Amino acid sequence: MREIEQTLSSVEVAEMVGKQHKDLMRDIKRYTKQMWNAIEECGGERNFAPTDFFRESTYRTEQNKELPCYRITKKGCEFIAHKLTGTKGTVFTARYINRFHEMETELSTGANQELLLYLKDKLERQEAVLADIKSQTKVRGYLQTITQNTVQSEYKKEIGMRVEASMDIEYLRAVYTFAKHYPNKSVVV
Repeated sequence: MREIEQTLSSVEVAEMVGKQHKDLMRDIKRYTKQMWNAIEECGGERNFAPTDFFRESTYRTEQNKELPCYRITKKGCEFIAHKLTGTKGTVFTARYINRFHEMETELSTGANQELLLYLKDKLERQEAVLADIKSQTKVRGYLQTITQNTVQSEYKKEIGMRVEASMDIEYLRAVYTFAKHYPNKSVVV
């Protein structure tokens, strides 16, 4: 089954942490810049990438205006939570954990429904194929029976003619032998 990574919009996360969205965007840009700088300082070696945490994206406002945002992974939420202190950090941690659990439940339920529909469809197709095979098997059985009966009938006719021909030959031999031994007797053939 396909893996779907769960993310939250930076708009939603800004609400959770009680920040203006533009301020959270600024912070995330700073975090990603610091991560890229750290990667460059290590000569390109890395155990992480900023995209493991934050992914650039867009969203539409109520006025249908497209604006930039980030899709924040669970790791990204944990990263932000570690930057917060006190009650704000605690509340955000509880909120994002609950939100990710909600998404996992939604995904699981949706995936289960999708799987059930897929299996139902597959079962129906297999039952249709099985019914077709049964139908073809009956037809083949009928054809086989007809063919066997026809062959047997033709065989019997052929054997019967041979038997009759054989009997005719035997009869003629007997008549010939009789006529040969009794030339003065008349024989009706």
